[in-house]
Amino acid sequence: MYNIRLKEIRTDLKLTQKDFAYSLDLAHAKIRDIEAGKAKITIEIATRIEDKFKINLRWLLTGRGDKYLNDCNGISVNNQNGNVAVNGKITINTHDYADSEEIKELLELLKDVPKSWIDKILIKLQKSLKAIDDEF
Repeated sequence: MYNIRLKEIRTDLKLTQKDFAYSLDLAHAKIRDIEAGKAKITIEIATRIEDKFKINLRWLLTGRGDKYLNDCNGISVNNQNGNVAVNGKITINTHDYADSEEIKELLELLKDVPKSWIDKILIKLQKSLKAIDDEF
């Protein structure tokens, strides 16, 4: 079922199969075939995903353990397209805020937050963003 987890990672990052493959230096067809269950994921590909996106290799291959490596608190950064995903629930495109010191500061703060707090922070942040959006 790693094919489903692979697709989950890719969609969390809001990447197309082509962009995801490119970021891993793979052919688009390889990611397409793995997600479709037509090809197996190699340890080399799994390791690239772990290194590039800070995904727990054990979770990717078996579904056990945390999705993200513990040292990143569920924050994954894709420098290729500027996306930052927090536990796969909120994605910030950093290109939109390239000069924003506030975004850089926010990401630095999130790196130090205990993993157990991330979901609670995300819920509050989503409520706050909805309230702000409702005002406009």
